[in-house]
Amino acid sequence: MRTPGRRDSANEANDDMSEISFQRAIAAVDLPEGQMRAVQIGARSILLCRTREGWYALDDICTHAYAKLHEGRLRGNRLICPLHGASYDCRSGAVLGAPAIQPLKTYPVRHVGDDIEVACDRP
Repeated sequence: MRTPGRRDSANEANDDMSEISFQRAIAAVDLPEGQMRAVQIGARSILLCRTREGWYALDDICTHAYAKLHEGRLRGNRLICPLHGASYDCRSGAVLGAPAIQPLKTYPVRHVGDDIEVACDRP
């Protein structure tokens, strides 16, 4: 099932599926629209965001200074760091506001049945 606004699709051939593996992150009903939550997938802390446009997964650590982004705020598609106020677009990981200059790493997301799955590179 395709979720509108999703960053990537399992059907898109631009990813080498031998390099990534989708894993269950959360039940879809456990994260209301307009909210975010940190989930652990393997050794990675992933920030899962749900907006009007869909589901997005990014690294949970600010690229400017070590801060857990799930402790910040999500305003529409703008993710705001709790430490110095750096902001990112949760759809692409792009920096929207200083002091950050490096984008966040993003991960493909898919909605399968009642679950949200995230694909992470294999270590």
